[in-house]
Amino acid sequence: MKPIPVFLCIILLILTAACRKNEEGGRRILQKGLRGKIVYTSCATTVVQVLNKDIGTDWTSCTDKKTYEHVVDANIVNRNGLVAEVEFSFNIVENEPVFRCDMLDCIPATSATIVITGD
Repeated sequence: MKPIPVFLCIILLILTAACRKNEEGGRRILQKGLRGKIVYTSCATTVVQVLNKDIGTDWTSCTDKKTYEHVVDANIVNRNGLVAEVEFSFNIVENEPVFRCDMLDCIPATSATIVITGD
């Protein structure tokens, strides 16, 4: 076996592994290491408040008129039964198409696709 092809294969493996660090479930990660909680949910929206960074916008709930800072209209890729007001860790990833009901609802101006990474 020649040393040059082996060396090139090792370099390609290292580069491939390095590129995947910025992906989550095949989607490119835009923001890492965020903490948040769901503050409102309906069939039209899931509103997540970002707790550790100034991401998102101010938003007033249509139901209780409470105002929240740093919220996003979240498309949660892997929600798995997560309930409101429970804190979790997540990453913002490249947007993914989402289908929602046609219910008239007050949706935050900022939207994001997120992947939950822990509790």
